[in-house]
Amino acid sequence: MKSTNNKKNYFTIEDFEKGLILAGYVTPQTENELEELEALDDYDSSLAKERSITYFKRAVLAAEIVNALKEELTFGRVKFQKLVYLCEHACNMNLQERYAKFAAGPFDNNFMHSINKEFKKQKWFDIRIDNSKGYHKPIYSRTSHTEKYKIYYSRYFGEQNEAINKVIGLFRNTKTRQVELVATIYYCILEINENNDSRNIETLLTYFYKFDDSKKQFSKEEIKNKLGWMKENGIMPASK
Repeated sequence: MKSTNNKKNYFTIEDFEKGLILAGYVTPQTENELEELEALDDYDSSLAKERSITYFKRAVLAAEIVNALKEELTFGRVKFQKLVYLCEHACNMNLQERYAKFAAGPFDNNFMHSINKEFKKQKWFDIRIDNSKGYHKPIYSRTSHTEKYKIYYSRYFGEQNEAINKVIGLFRNTKTRQVELVATIYYCILEINENNDSRNIETLLTYFYKFDDSKKQFSKEEIKNKLGWMKENGIMPASK
């Protein structure tokens, strides 16, 4: 079908030259061009700084989760990932767009594949990989620098500490499958809100089973019961 919009957009030589300047291919020739380029550099620097701060805050939050659960037998990679997701929402960090749909639930690939390197860089934990059960399980142990993350934790999450510890406490001994279920339900409800769909059990089930084929392992009754548990324990997204 042809577009009904016949309006054409014309670009001048000045527009083209400005684009080259802002892209760094051409040196600014006037004071105005220099000011525009400096403004863009300042904006880019501001964005980079904001991303860096956000990443570090997430690393601090992840450190709190690891420190609290590292000795629990049920604590592994997938459970860690889902608890980071749920705790971030408990803190209203608004990072939903960073998560993609994976078989085991919402997952931020970039963050989770870099977090152990950050732990080592900060010397907050020693990490070894246990392959004895046929899969990779990080084993975390404290170092002489572990307590240092708490300085940042108090600064960043002092007001949210109760909410974070509530999430950690609720799932302390919970098996990974149940944490995956809660995180997926949570993600689906947020997606329902974003799409302005009706927030009811039928809609939730539709979104849930479309999330990934692996979600068929969960029965409708299991999803309904877990949703009730989430409501009882206050692990629910706010209504839009």
